[in-house]
Amino acid sequence: MKNEIQIDLQPVQTRRASEEIYNQIRQLILDGEIHPGERLPSERKMMDMMHRSRPTIREAMRMLEREGYIKIYSGSSGAVVQEINVDNAVQSLETIIQMKHMKIEEILEFRRLTECEAARLASERRTAEDLEKMKEILQRSENVLGESDAFIACDLEFHLALADASHNAMYSIMMQVCRNVIGESLSDILIKGTEEEQKMRYQRILDVHKETYIAIKNQHGAEAARLLTIHLTNAESDFVGRKY
Repeated sequence: MKNEIQIDLQPVQTRRASEEIYNQIRQLILDGEIHPGERLPSERKMMDMMHRSRPTIREAMRMLEREGYIKIYSGSSGAVVQEINVDNAVQSLETIIQMKHMKIEEILEFRRLTECEAARLASERRTAEDLEKMKEILQRSENVLGESDAFIACDLEFHLALADASHNAMYSIMMQVCRNVIGESLSDILIKGTEEEQKMRYQRILDVHKETYIAIKNQHGAEAARLLTIHLTNAESDFVGRKY
């Protein structure tokens, strides 16, 4: 465990003092002034620095811990800064979407616009490793055309791999959020009909994925975006009227 760090915390004047303390420390973490593994000053030191009571300091620490920024240990270890967990951010966004009762069409429209731009970037930035990953997913997809659960999992993997190939973390995060939010409804739609109808549907999806992969491999960004626009626009028509 690292020693307690020295940081400059300012006295708090507002009535919602715990929120202000939370915001100060959170910003220091996000700005890289405090690093994962470092220990925050003791409660007593923060009370002196910020002119606030122990309960107020503790409430701020609990807020930071709930958000995944710190881990509070009993005894002398105190509060230690944690690595930022992307899963926490994803869950927070999912909660907001759920509470807003958004229509799935809204989520899909956002997904279409962002994923098509991600495809353009992937065409410029993809690495040999990115291409190999997408190719491997396509091969597995072909092997499981008759297995709904396995194919749907491959479908998700391909879209996430495409977002990752953009080498912009925001696209990867937002793709995960969108897919988590609509996942159950998407599965319901993809398994509609007879086994033969399902297999034909999966084959059409796989064909688009293959064409998109080729466009990205050949660095044809406009073509990759065009293919995804058609593919995702068609998907949106199946969701009309649904809500998350």
